[in-house]
Amino acid sequence: MRKPKTMQGIEPKFHSSLTDRMDYYRVLLKKNAVDSDIQPSDMISRISELGKLYEDYLANKKQLEKSIKNYRQYHNDLRKQLTLRVRELRRKTRQK
Repeated sequence: MRKPKTMQGIEPKFHSSLTDRMDYYRVLLKKNAVDSDIQPSDMISRISELGKLYEDYLANKKQLEKSIKNYRQYHNDLRKQLTLRVRELRRKTRQK
């Protein structure tokens, strides 16, 4: 039986930081959409950064989901082994 790795995925602070930055850029983009003084290169840069943040978020979310699934499987395997061990011990105590 393999030992579980520590829960890997999104740390709460990292998740909050990432979503806060995404919200910040989203608000900036909305404000700048109506601002005619913004340079196109600045807008493209901000859009690119927002896209990267979103991709990071999705990658981390996927890793977290995978880690949770692996942890659940490990937990279920341990529970099954424990159940078998308890049954075996009960049988031995009855036979005595």
